[in-house]
Amino acid sequence: MSVSKPGVGIAGLGLISKTHAAAYQRMSDVVDLVAGCDVDPRAASAFTAEFGAKTYTGLQDLIDDPRVDVVDLILPHHLHYDAAMAVLDAGKHLILEKPVAPTYEQSVAIQRRAAEAGVHFMVAENSRYIAAYQAVHRLLSEGAIGEVIHARTYLRSNEKAHLSMPGYWRTQYKLGGGLVMDTGAHSFYLLKWLLGEFEELTGVSRKVFPLDNEIEDTAEVYGRMRSGAHFSCGFTSVSEVPHSERLELYGTEGGILVDQMSDPVVKIFRGQHDYQGEAVAGVPFGPDAWHPGGWHHESVITEVTDYVRALVEGRPPLIDSGDTVYAMRVVEAAYESIQSGKTVTVPAGAQL
Repeated sequence: MSVSKPGVGIAGLGLISKTHAAAYQRMSDVVDLVAGCDVDPRAASAFTAEFGAKTYTGLQDLIDDPRVDVVDLILPHHLHYDAAMAVLDAGKHLILEKPVAPTYEQSVAIQRRAAEAGVHFMVAENSRYIAAYQAVHRLLSEGAIGEVIHARTYLRSNEKAHLSMPGYWRTQYKLGGGLVMDTGAHSFYLLKWLLGEFEELTGVSRKVFPLDNEIEDTAEVYGRMRSGAHFSCGFTSVSEVPHSERLELYGTEGGILVDQMSDPVVKIFRGQHDYQGEAVAGVPFGPDAWHPGGWHHESVITEVTDYVRALVEGRPPLIDSGDTVYAMRVVEAAYESIQSGKTVTVPAGAQL
């Protein structure tokens, strides 16, 4: 389904909404940013002042606006399911921030409802649009390091200030908080995209910084992919190092190292005696993740751009949102393992 010049309404006017809005403004020739929505009148007022769009304090008012063809949902995780279903029931196109929903069951339901509605749907998982990971995907497709036998990711951030805020939704499991939920979904999506499905995993988590909340601030999930490769995913939200990501892939004929704080960002090594490695071209160094030129900011701009271009051109977006749904299956398995202290088998496939 193609649309000549769709109007977009953004629901949830927090930090990441500004990057989404900036992407729409860059594409003003093909899309109109017509409205925003937030329960906080101050956030709504600030959004209008910065982007010139009409704002609402109720989601249904945004959905009912006849100028809005696309709803961009950037809400706390526990609100995703009901909000997404309201958008889809109205027959409007939907771009939804990850994770899809707090549970795998709800995530499957959203994906199915979007397919039934026949709308243009995408989960905004920026990992698919990070230049470094796109380069890695190309190298793996070319067989550059042979068969991958070990994969390691590490995602770090410093959320001490946010996690110290009384009542902040990310500090409560019932509201969709939790480090493995919020951050792990990125790594599980990435490995699914690059290497396929998971087979079994073990999860461990800790609170290493004394904040008065219930969620973990440090975790590791490790195990085996269905390909036979071993994987290890580490996360922390209390690092005193800039927000960044690492990916290491070790194959039968070489290895690939990705580090957003290193220049070059991506290097390929062709065996144990290749001490210099080879820089992979086409991946800009932008360590200040959240600002223009930074790897995270630019990946979000690219993801939103692809969603809009795909809608206008009548094609699917680059990302397979089914992989983001599958990532929630892995999240649930990880929490099951953390709670039980046992290794958990990940069921095959996504029930879409």
